[in-house]
Amino acid sequence: FQLLLNINVMVYLDYNATAPLADEVVEVITKSLTEGWGNPSSDHGPGRHAKQLISEARSNIADCIGCFASNIIFTSGGSEANNWVIQSVLSCHNGGEPHHKPHIVTSSVEHDSVLVPLIVLQQRGLIELTKVSVNHSSGEISCDDVIKEIKPNTVLVTVMMANNETGTIMPIKDIVRDIRTLEEKNNRKILIHTDAAQAIGKIGVNVGKLGVDFLTTVGHKFYGPRIGALYVKDVNALTPLIYGGGQEWGLRAGTENTPMITGLGEAAKLVKDNLNFYADNMKLTRDYLEERLKKEFGSRITFNCKSNNRLPNTCNFSFVGQGFEGYKVVKMAKSFTCSTGSACHASECLPSKVLLNFHIERNVAANALRLSTGRTTTIEDIDCVINELKSIYIYTRYTKRLNRSLYKYPLPGL
Repeated sequence: FQLLLNINVMVYLDYNATAPLADEVVEVITKSLTEGWGNPSSDHGPGRHAKQLISEARSNIADCIGCFASNIIFTSGGSEANNWVIQSVLSCHNGGEPHHKPHIVTSSVEHDSVLVPLIVLQQRGLIELTKVSVNHSSGEISCDDVIKEIKPNTVLVTVMMANNETGTIMPIKDIVRDIRTLEEKNNRKILIHTDAAQAIGKIGVNVGKLGVDFLTTVGHKFYGPRIGALYVKDVNALTPLIYGGGQEWGLRAGTENTPMITGLGEAAKLVKDNLNFYADNMKLTRDYLEERLKKEFGSRITFNCKSNNRLPNTCNFSFVGQGFEGYKVVKMAKSFTCSTGSACHASECLPSKVLLNFHIERNVAANALRLSTGRTTTIEDIDCVINELKSIYIYTRYTKRLNRSLYKYPLPGL
């Protein structure tokens, strides 16, 4: 059996894991490496030029998400930003009453960079933690379920803006609205954080409209470098992550990485200027992918995102039956790349914990494939992927039948 028709083509469909650098981003990074090499803290020509490049990048990111440049703090990436928010809230805010631990509310489907530090803090006895389950029918987190979990000692609610595995978009604006209403009633501040790593570059993100206190951005998810930025509504809500030279408003000391920062700023500018164009192509190719899957496989597949409110580029589906585990399909695929779930767990053969927390049955979650389209994905790319998936499906069905026959009627000498 020939498993693919054209092995000279490699179609990349794992943009939720990471995206390549945009050409414009490569250009500004390269230019910064040669022209922006000065220390931004130095008061001379090269230093002032580097400082100006950083200032322009900060403004580009602010423009992209609808805030002031003074609200943006550069980080090494999303994991740092998420951990920093959690640790800061723990340091700055107690549970209100003496001997009350601070209480934090999150969802059960967050990225590990949110869930793991929270679980560690809970295990150390430093916080109370509530993980709110998503709705069985929609896969979204319910505002009412979040509000029900708010306690007098709740100091932080952290819910992702969009899920990296299913593409489900969470109702952050509604959650913020209901929490602010509760704040007015009880005359007590509750901080709100959202991890927008998967959202920026795919859907509109405006922190003013959302009303959050913190928002995490991750460059490599929207064709930028592997650094990030944290939106902070009030810098007094953060404790310094690194003490030293006073960079980043005295909150994160250390000489800035000018080339990567300029690259992040350029990536943000591209999103601001071209978001609709990018999103339209992602949705066009994702929708075509799902139409072809339905046409070719029908009831032999199941889609794992239950919400209509989802990212325009993400398709998570499973083949029905044994022998179609996601990791096996990915290993056989020669003409395309995709993920079996979160890229952070791609080497594991166990079902995705996130999909299980979306109430996906274990055998279905084990077979899951996440295909995420990008800005340059084409209809022809999708046709190539479908052709190989058909070959893989036929080959797997054939080998299963052959193995059953050999078990029932073993060949002589075996």
